[in-house]
Amino acid sequence: MSSGEDSGERNPFAPPPPGAPDQPWRPRVPQPPASGDRPDGQPDGERPQPPGWGPRPEPGPPQPRLDLSDPAHRTARNALLSGFAALLSVLFGLFWIGFPLALLAVWYAVTVLRVPAEPVTDPFAPRPVRPQVPAALSALLTGGLALVMSLATFTMQFAYHDYLDCVDSAITKEAVHSCGVDVPTWVTTLYEGPAE
Repeated sequence: MSSGEDSGERNPFAPPPPGAPDQPWRPRVPQPPASGDRPDGQPDGERPQPPGWGPRPEPGPPQPRLDLSDPAHRTARNALLSGFAALLSVLFGLFWIGFPLALLAVWYAVTVLRVPAEPVTDPFAPRPVRPQVPAALSALLTGGLALVMSLATFTMQFAYHDYLDCVDSAITKEAVHSCGVDVPTWVTTLYEGPAE
């Protein structure tokens, strides 16, 4: 069975001849026809090259990403995680955990936002968005919201401590209503629900 050498063409799947030196692997590219033009009429010089290996570049400007090797980026990441953890803790009623996490998130976020931006050579060129700034702003929002909710809860518990103790120790609904005689209506509505 012929390997194609008699016709002048070498079979690409045939083994190399004996004694041939080793060659590095290369992807197979379709060879041009023997004539100078391709069958579709385009010259060989304008033949499109096959796409290379690896991810294709996305169109548009590159999106900024957090670089964890940068201390400011690590601080922004910690601020964002602390802010979300604080907000979730407050929503689940764990105010004693949410309060220090909220303080930590706000502290980290302010620290990141106080880092000066890199100087630009062209004052009229638009400044690129630093990737740690959106993360710090999100942490400031979530941490600040959790901090406000925690402080409001602590203030209510301190200001109406006697009323809350009375409500917790009351057995009947009449006893619960009797606890709120000297308490504003909005407080009783908040803890007891609307009056029937």
